Amino acid sequence: MFFLRRTPSSPRPLLGKIEVFSRHCIISKISQHKKRFTGYSREKCFQNLLSTLDRNESNLTLILDAFYGKSQEHFLSGYSNEKMISIQGGTEASSFLLLLDYIASLPLHPDTGIYVIEDDYLHRPGWIDVMREGFLVPGVDYVTLYDHCDKYFLPLYSKLSSRLFISPHSHWRTTPSTTNTFAVRFGTLLEDLSIHRRFSSKRLISADHQKFCYLKRRGRMLISPVPGWSTHCEVEYASPCLDWRPFLDQKE
Repeated sequence: MFFLRRTPSSPRPLLGKIEVFSRHCIISKISQHKKRFTGYSREKCFQNLLSTLDRNESNLTLILDAFYGKSQEHFLSGYSNEKMISIQGGTEASSFLLLLDYIASLPLHPDTGIYVIEDDYLHRPGWIDVMREGFLVPGVDYVTLYDHCDKYFLPLYSKLSSRLFISPHSHWRTTPSTTNTFAVRFGTLLEDLSIHRRFSSKRLISADHQKFCYLKRRGRMLISPVPGWSTHCEVEYASPCLDWRPFLDQKE
């Protein structure tokens, strides 16, 4: 067990505000079959993000894939005070690649935290502080706030072993993979950019599981909190040990 202490040998903290990129689309053909929480909607997920986002600690950029419609048709049009970038992807993988291109073009310090979020996630209040703590775990390269429930019941993970860590507000475990909602230092993202592109190029859906398993083989370490500080809004795979339904009613 590792107990986090701020010592000269500890990893350097994230620099400045975390850059949050919230990715949306007009139509999501790949998620129409998913079983959702009662009362779920993508706008409620977005309202939860706004209600838990510390503006003193983060900058928010909205990425809207308007390939199958017009930006005015999406609920984000009602949030005109937020910074929004419109793209023409058409598929999950294409929109993720365009997002990567946009982020890579920004003049950011290598120690800036980057958090990319898909539009069907919920967060607990205080998640930004917890995310910063995660990046102080020695050796960490990627942080997810999602305690993916598949790690606890899929046969694929029946012999999974993890290293355990602790920070002031959370336990952490190493995990082999996560979704395309994750946090990373800007410098690390640039170093791994070709890998992220490889697992989305010429695909309809990014191969996120295979990507993070490959990054692990390349020596990258991904950690997730236990229990989770965010969840994908899919009933069977929600972060366990918490009732996430009340978070659907959080508003600014």
